[in-house]
Amino acid sequence: MRLQLLLAPLGWLLLVETKGDAKPEDNFLVLTVATKETEGFRRFKRSAQFFSYKIQALGLGEDWHGEKEMSAGGGLKVRLLKKALEKHADKEDLVILFTDSYDVLFASGPRELLKKFRQARSQVVFSAEELIYPDRRLEAKYPVVSDGKRFLGSGGFIGYAPNLSKLVAEWEGEDSDSDQLFYTKIFLDPEKREGINITLDHRCRIFQNLDGALDEVVLKFEMGQVRARNLAYDTLPVLIHGNGPTKLQLNYLGNYIPRFWTFETGCAVCDEGLRSLKGIGDEALPTVLVGVFIEQPTPFLSLFFQRLLRLHYPRKRLRLFIHSHEQQHKTQVEQFLAEHGSEYQSVKLLGPEVRVANADARNMGV
Repeated sequence: MRLQLLLAPLGWLLLVETKGDAKPEDNFLVLTVATKETEGFRRFKRSAQFFSYKIQALGLGEDWHGEKEMSAGGGLKVRLLKKALEKHADKEDLVILFTDSYDVLFASGPRELLKKFRQARSQVVFSAEELIYPDRRLEAKYPVVSDGKRFLGSGGFIGYAPNLSKLVAEWEGEDSDSDQLFYTKIFLDPEKREGINITLDHRCRIFQNLDGALDEVVLKFEMGQVRARNLAYDTLPVLIHGNGPTKLQLNYLGNYIPRFWTFETGCAVCDEGLRSLKGIGDEALPTVLVGVFIEQPTPFLSLFFQRLLRLHYPRKRLRLFIHSHEQQHKTQVEQFLAEHGSEYQSVKLLGPEVRVANADARNMGV
């Protein structure tokens, strides 16, 4: 009997220790929407895998009906989130991050993300923006903030599963309706805001929206890793969102974050997916399309063309597609093609006089 009394407390102690070993990340899930496997989505997944995030992509294979000319779009994301939350609505300890994917990348891991979320002391935290969208008439209804971004951004938010279920419970809109307007109206309703317990990440501790904040964000090189730093608030955001017309800046940041290129490792991904061409004659080598996009005034362009000429690949197996948006580079581009254009299999040039948008030019290049 005495032995049993001694063993029982020991068993309880072991049970307590086992429960204490559970990591906060075990009750954490990342949900996103991606209808197609794009380069942006692969970049998002790669940054997520670097930090061991558990990602569930919603909507793969579905048609996207948002972002049309006369529509703000995004309702599809709310519909898919509402359905996905049905099986999580009663999980009080489960924290869910919902984020865009095509124009988002992770700069840090789940532990830091969850720590900052809990420090916010709210059940749901939305990203914050400098600019109001999509209805500027709602600006006067927003709570005034003394420091930080004032307006809600729907590209990223985090919260407990039951609270997120309440957040989307009233959604009955179309896929082409605005998700941001839907969430904004909930946030601007004091009763709903307090009932769900919503706040905004005013100082960009978790989410960094780039639109309206390009001059605030710089790269911060750490040992073997690269972060984005917000100079205005001296914060290190966990997620970087290239919302609005900031895709090029996100591409720039994504060339480094989280560890695509560092001082210690150089390019960490340049050798991925390489294919050996040893023993293959020049005439049997694959034809390679090289796209050159000059979308803004670019220093040292002549040095770039010299590097292009030094590529270790037969030029007769290369096709050039050049979109030069800048009038000031017209002479340099034309001189390069006059001297070397005939050495390539084919050349297509879209000069500044053609007036083709960046995105359209890239689609034409494909």
